[in-house]
Amino acid sequence: MIKKYNCILLLIFLLIFFSLKHNSFSQLKGLSQFDMESLMKEDLMLNMDANNLQKSEIMPTGNKINPDFYYVGPGDILAIQNLSASTNSQYVIISPENSIQLPRFGEISLKDKTLTGTKQLLLNLISERNPNSASSVILFKPRMVIATISGNIVSEGVLTIPASYNISTVYKLSNKITRTTGSSIPESIAFSKFTENRHKLAKLNAGTGAPNYYQFCSRNIFVKHDDGTSQNADILKAYSLNDPSYDPYIREGDEIIVPFEPDEYPRISISGSILNPSSLPFKKGDKASLLLKIAGGFNDDADLDNVYLYSPGNSEKEKLDVDYSMKLQSQDIDLEPGSMILVGTKQPGQSSDAGMVAISGNVKNPGVYPIVKNKTKLKEAIELAGGFNDMAYLPLAKVYRRSNLSYSTNTRQDLEEKFQYSDLTLMDTIRFNIDQNMKLPLVSCDLNALYNGNSSVDNIILRDGDLIVIPSNPGSVFVYGQINKPGYIKFENGKNMEWYIEHAGGIAEGGKPGRARIIRGKNNVWVEGEDDVMVFAGDEIYVPRTPDLPAGTELQTWSLIAGSLGAAAALLNVIIWGFIKK
Repeated sequence: MIKKYNCILLLIFLLIFFSLKHNSFSQLKGLSQFDMESLMKEDLMLNMDANNLQKSEIMPTGNKINPDFYYVGPGDILAIQNLSASTNSQYVIISPENSIQLPRFGEISLKDKTLTGTKQLLLNLISERNPNSASSVILFKPRMVIATISGNIVSEGVLTIPASYNISTVYKLSNKITRTTGSSIPESIAFSKFTENRHKLAKLNAGTGAPNYYQFCSRNIFVKHDDGTSQNADILKAYSLNDPSYDPYIREGDEIIVPFEPDEYPRISISGSILNPSSLPFKKGDKASLLLKIAGGFNDDADLDNVYLYSPGNSEKEKLDVDYSMKLQSQDIDLEPGSMILVGTKQPGQSSDAGMVAISGNVKNPGVYPIVKNKTKLKEAIELAGGFNDMAYLPLAKVYRRSNLSYSTNTRQDLEEKFQYSDLTLMDTIRFNIDQNMKLPLVSCDLNALYNGNSSVDNIILRDGDLIVIPSNPGSVFVYGQINKPGYIKFENGKNMEWYIEHAGGIAEGGKPGRARIIRGKNNVWVEGEDDVMVFAGDEIYVPRTPDLPAGTELQTWSLIAGSLGAAAALLNVIIWGFIKK
């Protein structure tokens, strides 16, 4: 009974729905009953097509599309909505002939049409058919195109990419090293080295105001289209002027050639107190405003009254009136090959000698305290924090210095640079690499020697940003390795390594006493456990095994020793008889 009731309600609902649908279409001008049924079928098919299109694979978006510069082509999917005929969008795919088949309009050619031109053409056609229509046209999904790229890049070859990508995006992708990069391993390594060296040069030039490197390729990319036309892509100008015409979208059949940098070519540059000092190839029509936009902005210490243009062959420099947004307040100037803009720096004011140090851990008042840079000493800073509390343990105390070092991601290159002129053995490189990776910006000082040994050498002068860490007493020493009862042993002040080994049950079978070491908790340094070397809380004691040697090695060693002793005895005998005969 319930199922029958539900079926009746569903039937009533469908009748009401189709009745409303019929009324809504019947109110549209010029539509017959046959047109209504056809439109309903079209709506159903279009919904199915839309679902299939939305489920299809979509490449990552490379660039936002500017419809004035994007040329439509075979494979682009357009979404057309005509509210006078349907509430749904109609999806059409541009054919290989660069045209579309639009119901009730026939074939429409889109040859050499931009997206803006395409929209205008279709909207005009719809408007001619129904002047009261409310219509829209959008690019639903860009097509995939096949193009080639060659020249001064990492990966040459054929590309399959969306037509929404600019030449600059294709250039970046071709210079990215991935597992699928078509270049050989030596070429990839060479490009990695080039990138690392350029990064190093940028680091060396940081703060000088000089350009890091020249940018020839990005202004001279040649693009040849399959229709026989060609153009030059100027990525720098496109970015600086926000003008897509200098950075065109990729098209099917495009051949992109990235040039190699010649030894000599005319340049223009901007340097000094700016964010992006640059040197770039000169192009006819370049103006001073272009260099100012490429500069990216002024540094905080830039002197806007000291911005000058220097031109070759002109002994007089020309002052530029520039505001803080780097806009010229005077007439723009045409540049010549060799022109350069220099932005001066304000005279630095009197630098402050005030600094700060942070003190954490077991002092009475942890926190941040002011110091006089390069004058305040370690003891004075501890006094500012109220001195140590009862939990402070100085043998483990450390001072860290704020470091300007930028640790490279390529530790192999760091190792090669520092080992280039070394006279160490090949085996030393392994240990050196470990030490290189584990180094920390510690200040060399010993607070225990300073306070308990009155060592003036360890009362270091502090610098701005230093961090003083005073830990608490761990209260134990960890003994392990070939030990009968390995584990934590309660710390006793003034005890040596032998005492802790005995309290851990002594050395187990297979252990070698002469190889036992203390590992300092403060810095992980290994120390031989002589009788007068004291163990501190937090230290570790490690007892290794006797080295495993191949069979016969020990016998060979003793044979060599015996042979050496025999030879020495024979030599001594010859010497003695020589003196006796005399």
